[in-house]
Amino acid sequence: MEWNNGKELCFKIVELAKKAGIQECDVILQRGQSLNLQAQKGSIDKSKVTSTQVVGIRVIQDQKIGISASESLELDSLKMMVDQAKATSRYSGADPYQNIRQKNDQDIILIPERVKVKEDIPLQAKIDLAIRLEQDILAADKRIHNAPYSGYSDGEGESFYANHLGTFCYQKDRSYSIYTSALAGANEQQAMYSSSSIGRSFSELDLKACVDEASTIALRLLDAKPIPTGRYDVIFSTDEWESILSAHLGAFSAKAAKEGTAYYRDKLAKSIAVSGLTMRDSPQYRDGFSFSAFDDEGMPREDLTVINQGVLKSFFHNSATARFFKQKSTAHGSRGAKGSLGVSPTQLVFDTGSVSKNDLYAGQVLKVISLKGLHSGTNAVSGHFSLAVEAILCRDGVEQQMVKDVTLSANFYDILNGIQGIGSTLEASSGRSFFSPEIRFSGMSVAGS
Repeated sequence: MEWNNGKELCFKIVELAKKAGIQECDVILQRGQSLNLQAQKGSIDKSKVTSTQVVGIRVIQDQKIGISASESLELDSLKMMVDQAKATSRYSGADPYQNIRQKNDQDIILIPERVKVKEDIPLQAKIDLAIRLEQDILAADKRIHNAPYSGYSDGEGESFYANHLGTFCYQKDRSYSIYTSALAGANEQQAMYSSSSIGRSFSELDLKACVDEASTIALRLLDAKPIPTGRYDVIFSTDEWESILSAHLGAFSAKAAKEGTAYYRDKLAKSIAVSGLTMRDSPQYRDGFSFSAFDDEGMPREDLTVINQGVLKSFFHNSATARFFKQKSTAHGSRGAKGSLGVSPTQLVFDTGSVSKNDLYAGQVLKVISLKGLHSGTNAVSGHFSLAVEAILCRDGVEQQMVKDVTLSANFYDILNGIQGIGSTLEASSGRSFFSPEIRFSGMSVAGS
């Protein structure tokens, strides 16, 4: 579907709503297609081609919200969707803070140049890449006896937004990825590690780096053992630091603050971390894979400083939470075609510090490379977490041993005040939507041998 055809469809729905006497409405249309290939025993074990399309409308009548969606774009289906949303609104509770008021001066259209050029990659090339991932993992070392998960995927997505005030927004993007895992065994010991690579083009996928990381760390974990119980300074890998932070992002949500569940609900403009820590939400950060021009209320996005030199500067707001707190929306309204209004960040980017790699790893440090049981072992409200980890014990930058069968326990909100050093080099997570230097946290509790 061309974006202008999607625009026409969205405003056709808006007109249907107006004819039905609806006071306020907005429409979200989401379209996507993807290919997933999984290799096993030298051939493609599973393949899936998916094409999705869903349109949804939110209506507001006398402060009451109604939501309905349809996967069909036929006129009768669209009329039924509008009628259902209007009917639903009659039975919902009044929300005096939620309304649809975003009126942009001009349309927002984001189609990156790289997306305008369609890559013509033969299906066989994608199949060969998926199979080669498994083959190269198994060929890396005789102790690797299986590659349980190896595959290729690509996808393209489109998002449309329109409302009764004439606001229209559209963006389109595309990505490619590969993943693999190495299951190694020796002397009754087993270990597995996974790795992935993501790119904006097929040629950006790095098979060698993916295979090397998965196989090398899996083999090294065969020699892993517990370390003595005690307190250790900890540095998380970028992926694991992203996971820990993501589990506690509700603390920065204005919606959670409004509901009384956000840990930092009374901490605005107060210090919550060491003075060197600065965290921004950067929706248009050039290297990010969650690049976004507008939120799900049609509001243009821009950078937001959440923590500035250790001080909490802002929550993530949508228009409703902004109205409740008498603040300006930060353009973090989040809503799918079928869902209600929430808030969510886009791409988190931490400022680098001034600590060199050598100084960051001075003395004894535990580098955590894998977390287990994140959801069951984390209390997002209190901040307490207790997680099984795999790690590397280092001394003065030299690796001493691989570590497993230990449990790491701490409080997320406390460790932000126990930061010993922030590295000088920015690193990306494997999904490339999170960017942070290495951060050294002091004295975390480890239960081991």
